[in-house]
Amino acid sequence: MGKFIYMKVLGLLLVIVGFSYSLTSFSNFYGYLFGDITVANGNVIIMGLGLLFPLYTFIFGIYFYFYSDKFFANINPFILSTAISMFIVGLVRIFVSNGIMEFIHYTFVIPMIILSSLLVYGCVRYKY
Repeated sequence: MGKFIYMKVLGLLLVIVGFSYSLTSFSNFYGYLFGDITVANGNVIIMGLGLLFPLYTFIFGIYFYFYSDKFFANINPFILSTAISMFIVGLVRIFVSNGIMEFIHYTFVIPMIILSSLLVYGCVRYKY
C-alpha cells in the first residue's frame, strides 16, 4: 500500500511542479517575444529549448502518475534514465548559467533534484 501512495504522491508532485514552472517559463518566453522582457544575448531558439525541461517534467509526471504501476517485476529503464538525467541537468544548472541553462529558472533546480532523487529511491526500493 505504501508503494502506491508513494508513487501517486510523487507523480502528483511532478505534475504540479512541472505545470507551474511551465506556466512561468511560457509567460517569460511570451514576454520576451513581445518585447516586455529584455534578455542580454537572448536567442529565441535557445529559450524555446529551455522551455522543454519544465514541460517534459509535466508530461513525465502525467506518465508516471498513470503508468508507473503496470510492471512489478523489474525496474522501468525509462523512469530510471529520466530520473538520472533530471538530476544531472539540475546539477549542471547549478554550476552553469549561460546558454540554454540561462532559461531554466534557478528555483526549478531544487525541486527537480529532490524529485529526481525520490524517483531513483523509488526505482531502487519499490522496483517501478
